Amino acid sequence: MSTRKGLSLLLSLVVCMAGMYLITPVQAADLLISNHSFENDLTGWTQTFGAGNSNGTFSAVTEQADDGTKSLKLTDSDPAGAFGLESAKLTAAAGTMYVAYSRVFVTSGYADLYIRFYNSSNAYISGAFTSISTPSGEWTNIQVKMTAPANTAKVAVLLYSNKESVGTAYWDNVLISKEFTSLGVQVYDASPNGTTFGIGPNAHKAYGVVTGSGAHLPKMEVIDTNTESVTSVITFPAGTTDPTGVWAAATSTDESIYFGAYSNGRLYKHTAGTTTISDLGQASSGETIIYDLKAGTNGKIYGGTYDSAVFFKYTPTAGFAQIGSKPFAPGKNYIRALAYDATHDVTYLGIGANASVLRFDNVTGETTDILPSAYAGISLPGTIDYTGERVFVGIGGTMVVLNVTENANGSFQSVATDAAVGATSHASPEHNGKVYFTNLGKLYAYDIISKTASNLGFDVGGRVKRFEWVTLTDQTSFPGKTLVGICAINNQTYILKYNPQNGMFRLAQVGGAAKIPGDLNMISTGPEGSIYTSAYLTGGIGIYKPIRGDGNDALEEVMHSPITQVDKMGAYDGKMYFAAYPGGNLYEYNPSLPWVENVNPRLLVSTSTQGQDRPKALAFGEGKVFMGTAAKTGAMDGALTVYNLTTGASTVHTGIVNDQSVIALAYYNGKVYGGTTVRGGYSTTPTTTSAEFFIYDPATGTNTKLPMPVTGIKAITELIVVDNKIWGFADGYLLVFNPANNTFEYFQQKYTDVFYPSGTYRDADLVTVAKDPNYVYGTIKNTYLFKINKSTKVVTNIVTTGADMLTGDSFGNLYYKKNDSELWRYSY
Repeated sequence: MSTRKGLSLLLSLVVCMAGMYLITPVQAADLLISNHSFENDLTGWTQTFGAGNSNGTFSAVTEQADDGTKSLKLTDSDPAGAFGLESAKLTAAAGTMYVAYSRVFVTSGYADLYIRFYNSSNAYISGAFTSISTPSGEWTNIQVKMTAPANTAKVAVLLYSNKESVGTAYWDNVLISKEFTSLGVQVYDASPNGTTFGIGPNAHKAYGVVTGSGAHLPKMEVIDTNTESVTSVITFPAGTTDPTGVWAAATSTDESIYFGAYSNGRLYKHTAGTTTISDLGQASSGETIIYDLKAGTNGKIYGGTYDSAVFFKYTPTAGFAQIGSKPFAPGKNYIRALAYDATHDVTYLGIGANASVLRFDNVTGETTDILPSAYAGISLPGTIDYTGERVFVGIGGTMVVLNVTENANGSFQSVATDAAVGATSHASPEHNGKVYFTNLGKLYAYDIISKTASNLGFDVGGRVKRFEWVTLTDQTSFPGKTLVGICAINNQTYILKYNPQNGMFRLAQVGGAAKIPGDLNMISTGPEGSIYTSAYLTGGIGIYKPIRGDGNDALEEVMHSPITQVDKMGAYDGKMYFAAYPGGNLYEYNPSLPWVENVNPRLLVSTSTQGQDRPKALAFGEGKVFMGTAAKTGAMDGALTVYNLTTGASTVHTGIVNDQSVIALAYYNGKVYGGTTVRGGYSTTPTTTSAEFFIYDPATGTNTKLPMPVTGIKAITELIVVDNKIWGFADGYLLVFNPANNTFEYFQQKYTDVFYPSGTYRDADLVTVAKDPNYVYGTIKNTYLFKINKSTKVVTNIVTTGADMLTGDSFGNLYYKKNDSELWRYSY
């Protein structure tokens, strides 16, 4: 189907499927000129000048077209006559600046573009115009702007040939915009993160939390596993520090539902059947994330945190109590996962960075690291589940099964079995000697006795957040107990059902799921001119066609999923490239073809095997993609990856700058110019004091570091090519580097409030636009939108609150993030 001219969409909603993808709408808010590119001939347009004069003609033709298949041909053969075609009037407001645009192809004479303002009675007030005669014989941009005068109620655009002109012009893609326009939310999320199942009378219910964003609190959805629908949605309470989302969820033995939140490190409680969620307080002072929760005996809840790896318990009568020291293990800052063995009153703790799995006896306090040394080099365990007298550890993409036994001297040891490589979910509770999990997108069964894992042949997209055995009301299709999983697939909530008695399998989208705008994590311009966005944590790709979004929130733009969090993206040679976390993955997307999971976009290279995780920079040249990355959690050395688009070969240059991450790249004249940050992988402490500026030669593979004029710079956050030189920002300093003589021509502090004591992964963005060749535009500090005079280097702030990220469209408009989840446009 097609929802926009030239933009084909492919929608596949599959309930029981073998592979899946989804396209859902996103939001925009533009002033829409009806029939803006004359695909419906002259519908919506009125001749307001030259009516009755046969020496002037208007017609929709196919002989020239810039947008779609038709354009307006205006022919003027009267040297004393004026001819004009006016758009329908749109709602406008006095005091607001408006900009009208069009594409125009002048063959002879002049082409005039007018913006015209009217009062509520449709009486003309005033207007402004721009006239061009060159270049001729090619499509070019034309624009006119004016602040709406007093009493303005409406605005229109006039395509005009004046009395002095004789000639022909083709008009296409006529648009109008306010100076500042909120385009609304571009990426949504309706998928659960922290999830748990009820017990007792609520055993058929699941409780999942959809991640919030900067301006939106997370929401708990109660899912009826029988009807496969959300029965209620409850928003988390606001507080001094609001929760952003939930990693951890557990159901206590007294049937209470608990959630551990980030980024405030607080514990929340919901009583089944009520309409509220209670804030129980911060688990430990200074901790920002509760990563996992597990139910103990007698209503207790055990939890683990980040930033200081605190192990705690919560009881309804006594509240919080820290167990052991802070951090629980020396030198660690994560307790990423927990499991509880009620028979022996033992908790298993997944600790990092640099992984350990600790067996902690809650009675004696004895602690034993049971993780085999083969896995100790991995940064973190992702999941831990205790079931069937085994410890199932998801670590480094492998499901490791540990059989923990007591030695004669009272110590403990574990024997490991690798159940599957590629596992991505929690393990299910044991049932009839088997434990289930997902591996490489398939449902697997692990036999505890034989120590073997079997592929059941069922496709499961995304991630299963929690498994449980449920007695469903439909005992005909699902007799006895059925394995039920709550899944996050394509930014939506799904439910999985598998019955081992009859082999029945079902995967369905949950109806009525909570929907929350995603915080924008990256924006860029595609090769076809669309504005691409991706969201923090939830991923997904929003695609917005400039100045042709939906003006009445009918959600006619598109959002693609699945794709994980995109940390950097850019266009090259007709393709779009997405650099995604986790795994330091590089994808290639062809916007002229349908979005098909695992096909378009396609994975070019994953750098996780080289210790990389977070891609922060992209550059293009010589038929190659250059990607800068930060290392995995707990590691220091970032990398520069070179991917050859012709051969498919890739080289990952780790430690191109030791103990630092590569976060800025620019390609110019056969060389790659790079900038780093002193920050290493996530959850590390810098070991160096200054970021590095380097030049990498792809031909020789050599790397040269050049000292900056100012010492102590912690991060070079942006580098771009401007007029054959490298411009960028290092902390709050504007830099201009001349590749001709390898010197910094300019290095001056522009923002005294921009400094990163421990480094940062991203900040400044710079762009140039053809219509304003004397300036460079940028954003910095999630605050300022500015322009820089190329000659004087004087910086002028345009916006001074909430501006972040930056890209431009073909008309020279600028797009930036504001209010965390909103895309805004600046037209000038």
